[in-house]
Amino acid sequence: MLKMPLTARQWRRRATVAAAVAFAIACIGAPVRQAVTRAIEAGRGEKTPAAAAEAYLLAVFQPDENPDINRCLCGENQDELFRQARDLRKQVESQVTFDVRVETTNWQTDPDGTVSAMVDLRFTEVDSTGNVTFTGATHRWRFHTTEEKGLGGGWKVCRVDAPPLCGTYLRC
Repeated sequence: MLKMPLTARQWRRRATVAAAVAFAIACIGAPVRQAVTRAIEAGRGEKTPAAAAEAYLLAVFQPDENPDINRCLCGENQDELFRQARDLRKQVESQVTFDVRVETTNWQTDPDGTVSAMVDLRFTEVDSTGNVTFTGATHRWRFHTTEEKGLGGGWKVCRVDAPPLCGTYLRC
């Protein structure tokens, strides 16, 4: 059986439908792709153990600049680590009235993913009379990290061994 060739009108209709489908896919597909990419990136860990440890410190002590601490916490005990980070932040907020500066030196990474660094927390405090004081100290912190696989993979912090803030960095 012979098929009749398509008329010009049929070609235009098919081209219009194909263009409309391509346009709909482009309009819907791009935002969906961006949303999926953002969701994956939001949970992805860091490229190195030291970067995960530094991201943790910044998320805890400078939350305005890096509010998403979940990306640097490993999945196995994420709730406990999140509580620990929140408690550290509350201690600082209850004692410090102005600013926190975090400086780190002497980074060392062991083959098992344990990272240690000298962490210098400097606090700017303003008392009720308006006097400004600067307090702080440098102490060694240890971060136990692991490299997670999958979409949300990367290096993440699983445990933090740090001196207590009260009595070490702050006068509580």
